[in-house]
Amino acid sequence: MAKMIREVAIVEGQWKRDVWSHNLSEEIELIKQCLSEFPIVAIDTEFPGFLRWTPKGVSDEEFYECLQFNVNRLSILQLGLTLTNDNGKIGMTWEFNFQDFDKISNMEGVYSLDSFLKNKGFNFNILRSYGIAPQEFGKQFNPILRSGKIQRWITFHGLYDIAYLMKFTYIRCMPTSMSMFAISAAHILGTVTDLKHMARYSNNLLNGNLGLKRLAKLLQVNRTGTAHFAGSDSLLTAAVYAKMKIIMKVEPKKHEGFLYGLPYPIQGYRRPIVIVDPSKLTDGRISTD
Repeated sequence: MAKMIREVAIVEGQWKRDVWSHNLSEEIELIKQCLSEFPIVAIDTEFPGFLRWTPKGVSDEEFYECLQFNVNRLSILQLGLTLTNDNGKIGMTWEFNFQDFDKISNMEGVYSLDSFLKNKGFNFNILRSYGIAPQEFGKQFNPILRSGKIQRWITFHGLYDIAYLMKFTYIRCMPTSMSMFAISAAHILGTVTDLKHMARYSNNLLNGNLGLKRLAKLLQVNRTGTAHFAGSDSLLTAAVYAKMKIIMKVEPKKHEGFLYGLPYPIQGYRRPIVIVDPSKLTDGRISTD
């Protein structure tokens, strides 16, 4: 799939680009180039766990309080981004590896998932030594967010994914309410679509009561790479989105802009592009004659 991007040919079966501190700048530049052809971004994050677990049956605001507590205190391990477009054509996947998580490794509530990730193959020593500093990633990635080149973000059950992405934009603390979170996300990111919310509108997808693995299996979409790694999960999210667009018969306005578990829409509006006739330019200004 990645060979569809002219600038990024598959070499020896490569389907994703691993990003560390030493090659961050060149990979950010490559993403900028590819967004013109692939302006939709599927996202996944991997993080150490939860310091505060959310009980079942809590209200929306109580759920958000737990998210706010966790995201304000934790840092992610990986960020996966896969570029795609409205025609279902999938480009390259990037897997960003971060270093700034070890300060919470001994905190209560993290240990069990920490062990789980080690069993999956995460090498925490390599992450700490060669991973990207979140502040540096934010500095280099924020111009992409401000450029307006990203048409929308695709997630699966992505409230935490979007929250962690927002942390890269110099937000010191999560907004104090769900409504303010939605407003901030729309302002910073634009439109977000969540496949788990989207699945609610299909009779064949269990009303959205399923995980990404089960959803992919029902749609006969195969995974590339290893589950619980951000690159593989973001690529699977992009592939599932392409398949869902084919089978979904409901109007997009019913599911676009909503995250699963968030009652407020996250939907931005891109400024219209104004094409100026060069003959009307006078000293760099538009002539009204």
